[in-house]
Amino acid sequence: MKDERFYKAYMEHRTVSRRGLLRGLLKGAQAIPDSSPVNHHQKAEVIRPPGAANEAIFQQFCTGCGDCVSACPEFLIVLNASLPELDFISNYCTRCDRCVRACNTGALQSSLFNINARPELNHACQNSYMYCDSCSGRCDKKAIQWQSGRAPVIETELCDGCGECVFVCPVKALEMVVI
Repeated sequence: MKDERFYKAYMEHRTVSRRGLLRGLLKGAQAIPDSSPVNHHQKAEVIRPPGAANEAIFQQFCTGCGDCVSACPEFLIVLNASLPELDFISNYCTRCDRCVRACNTGALQSSLFNINARPELNHACQNSYMYCDSCSGRCDKKAIQWQSGRAPVIETELCDGCGECVFVCPVKALEMVVI
């Protein structure tokens, strides 16, 4: 678990956006899921850990034990309403696969690494004003194409959803969104 030292160190080097603050404060205010029949093509409304099965199967198999939470060395996985989800506020996924190995229920599977979110350019990119290639320079999958004097182009079909580009963007122009 994150302790006071983690948060203190984090706050010394980063600022929390209004959206991030409200998101953290209002995370617990979610609707109670209904007991209607399971829809096997249900889309997740939150970002699930790597290797998560489709949402209906994930909710059926996940017990909320928290093994994936304690296995994550980046402290990226949090429990919300007894189900794990990714919180890209303070880090990105390093693809270590520890969460998948820790899951004994089958909710997380060791098939191809994939997260159900992709980066989206939601704010002004500083590359329009000065040279910046921090997001494209850190993308191992080459999913972000740098353009001189313009915002980068994100090729979502090449992206695996790790969130490193969002984490390294100095102006927070990128944001992870559920696909």
